[in-house]
Amino acid sequence: MKWQSTRVRSPLSKSAEALANGIAILASGFAVVAGVKALARRAVQRPSRAGWLVLTFFVVGCSSPLGPERDSLASARARWNALSFDGYTYQFRRACFCPPEFVREMRIEVLGDVVNSAIYVDTSEPVTLPAADIPTIDDLLDEIQTAIDREAFLLVATYDQTQGFPTSVSIDFIEFAVDDEMAFTVTAFQPIDTSSQSQLSQPAHLGGGSSK
Repeated sequence: MKWQSTRVRSPLSKSAEALANGIAILASGFAVVAGVKALARRAVQRPSRAGWLVLTFFVVGCSSPLGPERDSLASARARWNALSFDGYTYQFRRACFCPPEFVREMRIEVLGDVVNSAIYVDTSEPVTLPAADIPTIDDLLDEIQTAIDREAFLLVATYDQTQGFPTSVSIDFIEFAVDDEMAFTVTAFQPIDTSSQSQLSQPAHLGGGSSK
C-alpha cells in the first residue's frame, strides 16, 4: 500500500493577513529602489560606460551633501514656506517594514502646523498611531533632509511644482541592507481657508505613547 502524505496548512490569523498585505504594499513601494540598486550593483560587477553613468548619478548625486537632491529640497521648501498655509488636508501612505497600522493610507488634517485629526481612508476610523508618527508636510520635508544629512545610499524625491510639498519619496539608507528602505506618497492635497470657516472640525483621537 502506498501512503501519501498530506500537508495541513493552518489558516492565517487576522494579524498575519494584515502583515502579508503590508508586505505586498512594500513590494510595489520599493520597486524603483530595488531596480536602481540592481543597476548599481551590476555596474560595480561589470563596469561599463552606461554602468558608471548610473553609479555617478545615483550614488554621487543622491549621497553627496552637495548633490542635486539638496538643491531640489531647498527649492521645494522655499515654495512651501512662501505659501504659509493656515491649514491643509492630504492623504498619506507610507511603505516600510513596519506594523500594518503604519502602512495604511491616512487622511490627515493640519491646522497651525499641528496635526488636528487623522483617519484611515479605508474605514474612516481615527488613526491609532502615536501623534509623533502622524506627519505634517514640514515633518516629511524634514525626513528628506535627514536622508540627505545621513548620506543615504539612494534618495529619489519628487515635489509639487507649485506648492512644494513632496509627492513621492523613496529612501534607501544602506546599500546592502534589506530592511531599511522606506517610501511614502502624498496625494489629494487641499489647503484650508480657516478665515472662512465658522467652526473648525474637532480633532480626531490620536494615539498616545512615544514614537516607534
